[in-house]
Amino acid sequence: MRVRFAVGIDLTEDGQAALRYQAGEDGDTIYLDGPGLFVAAPPYVRTVRLGKIGIVLGALFSRNGDRPVTALAPETIEEIVRNSGRCLIERYWGDYVAVFRLARDVAVLRSPFGHLACLYRGWAGGTVAASDIDRLERATKIPNTVAFDEVARQLIVGDMRSSKTSLTDVYEVRGGEVACLSRKIRTHVALWSPWSIACDAGTSHHTDAEGSRFRDIAVACVAAKTHGIAKPLVLLSGGLDSSIVTACLANRGRDFACLNLIAPASAGDERMYARAVAEHIGRKLFERPMPEKALEFGALAAVRLPRPVARSFEQRLYLDAQAIANELGCDGVIDGGGGDNVFCSLQSASPAADCLLDPTGRRAFWHTCHELAALTHASVWQIAWKALRRAATRARPYRWAMNERMLSADAVALPHDPPLHPWLTMGTPGMPGRAAQIAMLVAAQSFVEDGPHGAKTQVVSPLVSQPLIEHCLSIPSWQWFDQGCNRAVARHAFAPWLPRHVVWRRGKGIPDSFIVQLFETNRASIREHLIDGWLARAGVIDVPSVLTALDDPNPFGSKDFSRIVRLMDTEVWVRGIMGR
Repeated sequence: MRVRFAVGIDLTEDGQAALRYQAGEDGDTIYLDGPGLFVAAPPYVRTVRLGKIGIVLGALFSRNGDRPVTALAPETIEEIVRNSGRCLIERYWGDYVAVFRLARDVAVLRSPFGHLACLYRGWAGGTVAASDIDRLERATKIPNTVAFDEVARQLIVGDMRSSKTSLTDVYEVRGGEVACLSRKIRTHVALWSPWSIACDAGTSHHTDAEGSRFRDIAVACVAAKTHGIAKPLVLLSGGLDSSIVTACLANRGRDFACLNLIAPASAGDERMYARAVAEHIGRKLFERPMPEKALEFGALAAVRLPRPVARSFEQRLYLDAQAIANELGCDGVIDGGGGDNVFCSLQSASPAADCLLDPTGRRAFWHTCHELAALTHASVWQIAWKALRRAATRARPYRWAMNERMLSADAVALPHDPPLHPWLTMGTPGMPGRAAQIAMLVAAQSFVEDGPHGAKTQVVSPLVSQPLIEHCLSIPSWQWFDQGCNRAVARHAFAPWLPRHVVWRRGKGIPDSFIVQLFETNRASIREHLIDGWLARAGVIDVPSVLTALDDPNPFGSKDFSRIVRLMDTEVWVRGIMGR
């Protein structure tokens, strides 16, 4: 079941009494109810008590185990208070939010890459934090309203998130942060950073021994993340990432089923790869076409998230997957989501630039150039020249791609606060490949930390796990390329467990044709929603450019239809929040 909680910090007596009453109405267990601190959650939520000073809500794992921790030693609790929770992040991992008293404040810490969200707003003289927007609204009795400036910023930055949400006066504690939420001032401090992970450039990560180590970490993460699911349904697309998840489950002898969903009019049918994996591990593959109703937008993107980031196509896919899971007697859905980001699926010359800038990588420069040339269909000399240019401009910060298409001039002119994700600005300049790898983790963080929502409430993406990510960060960027493929370290590691033509395949199925069909089927509805909708009235979108795209009878380019569909999803989300 979904983890929910409500926390009150430095509230007035009446405010804390109101939370106490609401907990009773919801059937919650009250774990802490003292001066300046109140914590309540449903009785099924897994907890670890921190003596009388705090509590950990959610699943907490040790670094050498795949079963949740049930208690912490008194000396560990003392250390948590002494270093503001840093030892929790260094010695443990999971999907948790920890709340504990400090000498003069109350700290709220969220696990790196954990899907348990932590939202907060000021109320009753202090702060109320909660697991989701509905729990926050119910606790404070303040209706959620849309902050259209933040909606515009979210449309521009795409897969990046900040502490500001797209709801008025609602903020979020991001993964790896500890927030001190006192009455007078609220501060966020990052305790976890990808730049703090030491890169082991002196080791070859393509050896059997390193492959075995990689597999062990991946298997343990998949086991831990899926510990509460008796019989998972794996969405086995036939791609590398979902195949790795399937192999990890099979290695542990788990009872699970495999599903390949066939989208209508989808390009790149991958059933042959999914069948090969299922046959290799000795499991039955269920193949099901997505129903025709998959082409209906409806209100699929109107999920209860603090930002307009749900995708209608994705919601449709997982809605169908959950129905099939119920039919097959499965109690959860697992996918390989985020694997591209974790396993360094880059297609640029930046890793070759790292070879030039790191003395331990210079011998690998020409090999890396050859591999990148084979991957990107460029010449070796083109890759080498781009690498030299990247190395020469190494002090330049990583440039996150901004998308201002079809937005109004006022929306584009909005200042971006904060301007960049902290992971893109911290660290030692001079390693463009590593910076690009970390930028992919920014997107992975957003993907998993959006938390359970809509049709994805029972979905787990176990590859986006702190121990596996930290291991991947210890591998130099140039070692992720071999045999004309990226993600090479993961491919080498799982080659003994999967069919060779699956492990070393270069392409992957992309459902662009289905999304085009989704757009064409709903063109009239999209036009009505966008031209006479909230985004138009709030001045977020540029109506003439949207009309030009919608009324053009010529075939859509991928950028056009994907942008229109994203604007439609955003409009649907706004209508869900605003009640129409």
